Amino acid sequence: MKNFFALIALTAAFAPLPSAAVSIDLVPISDPGNTGDTVIGPGGTIIGIFGRVTTSYQIGKFEVTNAQYVDFLNAKAATDPYELYNTLMGVLGDGGIARSGTIGSYTYSVKPSASGAGPNGTDYTYGDKPVNYVSWYDAIRFANWMSNGQGSGSTETGAYTLLGGTTVPSNANSITRNANASWFLPTEDEWYKAAYYNAATTSYFDYPNGSDATPNNNLPSADTGNSANYKIGTVTTTGDSLHPLTPTGAYQSSHSPYGTFDQGGNVAEWNETSGGSGMRVRRGGGWNSTATYLSNATRETLSPAVEYNYTGFRLAAAALPAGVPGDYNSNGVVDAADYVIWRDHLGTSFQLTNEVAGTTPGTVTQEDYTAWRARFGSISSSGAGTAIATSAVPEPSTVVVLMAAILATFTARRRVQV
Repeated sequence: MKNFFALIALTAAFAPLPSAAVSIDLVPISDPGNTGDTVIGPGGTIIGIFGRVTTSYQIGKFEVTNAQYVDFLNAKAATDPYELYNTLMGVLGDGGIARSGTIGSYTYSVKPSASGAGPNGTDYTYGDKPVNYVSWYDAIRFANWMSNGQGSGSTETGAYTLLGGTTVPSNANSITRNANASWFLPTEDEWYKAAYYNAATTSYFDYPNGSDATPNNNLPSADTGNSANYKIGTVTTTGDSLHPLTPTGAYQSSHSPYGTFDQGGNVAEWNETSGGSGMRVRRGGGWNSTATYLSNATRETLSPAVEYNYTGFRLAAAALPAGVPGDYNSNGVVDAADYVIWRDHLGTSFQLTNEVAGTTPGTVTQEDYTAWRARFGSISSSGAGTAIATSAVPEPSTVVVLMAAILATFTARRRVQV
């Protein structure tokens, strides 16, 4: 028994400690230098050319959730001088975050489930829904916090420099992305490419689920592969304007060619790009939008200070560090955590990072397991320690797998001794 606890202690000693509370799933966006999409409006007027991005980058697979934003608030909003929290989040049914305590000691939590308020009498949960009632400034402060390692990291410097120390900084109209930013809001082109571009055909779809046909607004349980959470006429997807959101990624078959979810519907998303006259761009439409707002032809510009119940955001990140095939979480080493990623996505269209050359991008196959097995223990040429690697939460699956192996070995030895 003494040896058993020694093994547990040894495993714990080498287990990575979580460096941050928020983990964001990212998908790599490839084909840098792609051709832009010329969008034609009514009367043949060119609205703009969108989607051309000259570098590789990553983008959030999902919209930022209430649960993730709660971690941010608890880290940075005990006093909340920048008004990162909107009280409507707690007052209204479509908001998902509660605040308690007094100024200087505020704490935040995901609201309890609303019993029977979900589709077909299910409970309406909040932690897995996209955060709403957030301004553009809230979104870039979240990006700064992520860039600075979360925890006590600054919200005023990092990916963006905010001056003036107020909710709306004094340099509001001139804020741009700083060089070498690791986490950031996607520009309109970065967002557009992830939503509509098909790298296999170097062409663009009209809607962000790989289709030129108008999507239906079925519930996720009736996802046809061309479904989204939005309004047709007066009919919303959930049928309840107080509980209108669907869990991020719930439409499992209705993803973009790159593998992002909900870039059309659920909540419209802030983009980094300036819309002129102090405005910022919003794309994708929300749960109360019509299909027009989900299409590539619609872009909105609005004040970055506004906070609506159908507006949220997703983050983007710098390109992946150079890795080796089998390093599916890009942490610089091929280990048990990469096996878990492969196992969980086998047979799906999930875009693995650092795939073995010659396999079909975006299709997880047995070949990817072979690559992992052959290179187990290999270290990336760039190693760990990049901005991306250090801002992600170490995966507990690694520890679980290793502990299971150690316990199995210990048990086998005990049986032999008996």
